[in-house]
Amino acid sequence: MRPADIRATGADGRQDGSRDRDMAGTWKERALDDFRRWLDELEEIPPAGAEQEPPSCDLHDLFAELAALRQEVRLQNREQSRAGRELANAAASYDAIDRTTRRRDEELAALERRVSRAAEDRCLLSVLDLRDALVRGREAARKLRKAGKKARRKKALQRKPFRRLRPAISGVVDGYELALRRCDRTLAQYDVHGVPALGLRFDARTMHAVETRRVADREDGVVVDEFVGGFVRDGEVLRLAEVAVNRVQGAE
Repeated sequence: MRPADIRATGADGRQDGSRDRDMAGTWKERALDDFRRWLDELEEIPPAGAEQEPPSCDLHDLFAELAALRQEVRLQNREQSRAGRELANAAASYDAIDRTTRRRDEELAALERRVSRAAEDRCLLSVLDLRDALVRGREAARKLRKAGKKARRKKALQRKPFRRLRPAISGVVDGYELALRRCDRTLAQYDVHGVPALGLRFDARTMHAVETRRVADREDGVVVDEFVGGFVRDGEVLRLAEVAVNRVQGAE
């Protein structure tokens, strides 16, 4: 390497070193300035645990806030009491409506049962009228059959008509008895039963006296004849029996 190059290189090296030293001095000064400022700020911060003066308190503002809080509590209590009363009134109204509804339901159910019972009783009374007609027809057929048996003891010319009619009359009697048995079964399905009256003492609860007679060999007040049979349903009188009652002469 030539001496000129070495001198040039040495000169540039000295220039670069001077520039580095200037930059290092500037950085140190900035660091020292930052440290000084930090120390100054640190002196202004009170140490930990040091007593601090309490903030100033305005009693007027404090009492005003307490009064406002008390008023708010009163309003809340008043609203709560009103809501409680309204809730109690609503509950009482609901209970009253519920009781009324249950009572009306029971009344409607009872009315429905009464209407149904009345309709059934009317139909059953019609069945009883039909039964009375069957009983009268059976009794008439029996009398006719009995008359035919008496005719056997008479002359042959008088017996022939009854002999031809005897099977037909017996069939009529059997038909009436079959119809009566079916009618009685229908009545039994609805718990309808006849009330015995003939030969018993008169009972105004189940009998209606339409006639009085004087029968010497019977006690006073005894039923001596029955025109229409009486019937009861579930222990209640469905139809009164129409009877003739014996009245002894001179008896009160």
